[in-house]
This record gives sequence, structure tokens and C-alpha cells, in this order.
Amino acid sequence: MSFKQKYGSYALITGGTSGIGEEMTKQLAEKGLNIVLVARRQNLLDEKAAALKTKYGVDVKTIQADLTKNEDIQKVIDGTKYIEVGLLIPCAAIENHGLMTKINLEKELALIQLNVTTTYILTHHFANKMVERKRGGILLVSSIIGHMPNPYFSNYAASKAYVLNLGTSLNGELKKYGIDVSVLSPGPTDTPMVTNSDMDITKLPMTVQSPQYVAQVGLNALRKKPVVIPGFKNNMMVTTTNIMPIKFAIKMGASMVEKVLDPDQL
Repeated sequence: MSFKQKYGSYALITGGTSGIGEEMTKQLAEKGLNIVLVARRQNLLDEKAAALKTKYGVDVKTIQADLTKNEDIQKVIDGTKYIEVGLLIPCAAIENHGLMTKINLEKELALIQLNVTTTYILTHHFANKMVERKRGGILLVSSIIGHMPNPYFSNYAASKAYVLNLGTSLNGELKKYGIDVSVLSPGPTDTPMVTNSDMDITKLPMTVQSPQYVAQVGLNALRKKPVVIPGFKNNMMVTTTNIMPIKFAIKMGASMVEKVLDPDQL
């Protein structure tokens, strides 16, 4: 069964104008799905929508929204009132790092709003629609950071642990309604979030992967795996960390991050 046969004609992707989210839109459009593209910048939405329509011949609807704001979450709900969204991928996220007491509180609250609250609200809304139709798919985007303790990424790691547990739990709840739920947990990926940061991620003992590969692994996991971690090294990192005593996992995590952060952030 093709993606379109399984999930219907429309997929909604937040953060779909760059990084992993953009690659998701391209790969889904190539599979013949129409796209609802949600992001903050209208000019970029228009540019990406035009490119998708031209290359793949699909319908693309855009919703300009800053999903750290409750009123803009409602814009997404209102803007899809007459569209059957069969596949939801909330990919937009914020990442903050450094010593918790040195990170601006408003930035951290915005992270929680986008990574946790917005993800839950959209998942709750569209899952209700999918339960009524007895079919659908939800691909949540966590991170390997959500699988283990990560000093200096405490709030971000906590938000991604929430997404991980939400997705794996919903996999068990929604399967009987014909809804596939999977969680994609990437490691370091060559996206603007990473390349524009002040960290030298080449010092980490993991392979920096392309967003194309990560998106492909995530989409392939739907219907097959509740959780997928792209890359052998990333899987080994998570497995090793989870079997060692927690105090050693914390120490190892702190040591790795201290090598890539600016000393002023520690």
C-alpha cells in the first residue's frame, strides 16, 4: 500500500522549509502526497511551495505561523478545517544549550511551548480526526538526546524525552484505530539548527548525517518501527549509555559537551 493509499492525500509538516522538515516535504511530495507546509516566514513558504508544485505536481497549502504562540497554533487548526490531514509530522523545534542558569528564561519557555505544548496540541487535534476515519499516521521527531542524560542541554533533552515517550505510548494507544505512530530520533544532522550554532560538533563521537538520509529513515519507519535512530554510531551511543550506570552516563555526557561548547556557556 502506498503512502497516499494508507494516509490519504495530505501531509502536514511543521518546520517544513528547512532541514529535516524540508526533506520530509520533498520525499512525501515525490510519493504523490499533497502538502500543508507550516513555518514562520511567508516568503520562504511561498518559495518552497512553488518549488514543490513545479517539481512534483502536488497541491501545497501554506500556513504562516509562529508555533511558540498559542494563537498561531489555532491558525494551523483553523487553516486545515476543510482538509483531510492523514499524516502529521511536527518537525519544528528549538534547541538551547549551555549552563541552565545562563540561558534566558524566556528562550527556555519558548522551547517548551514549541517542542512540547505545540507538539501535543497538534497531535491531539489531528489524532482525533484520524480516530474518526480509522486511519492515519503521526511521525514525531525526538532526538538521541531524548534517550539519555545530557548536561548543558537539560531543557532540550527533557523536551525530546517527552516527545519520545509521547510517541511510543501513542503507538500502543492508536494502533487499534489504524493509526501508525513512530518516533524519529536523529543524532547530529547537517541542518541550519546545527550549522548555525556555536558548537563544533565534529568533536563528538558521532557521524553528522544528511537531512535527506534522516528524513528517509524516518518515513520508512512508519508502519514498521515505533522508534528509529538513524545511523549505527548513534544507535550504539544510545544503547551503551542506557546500559551503563546512570552516574557514568551523566559524567560521559557532560565531558562530551564540555569539549564542544564555548567556555562562557559552562
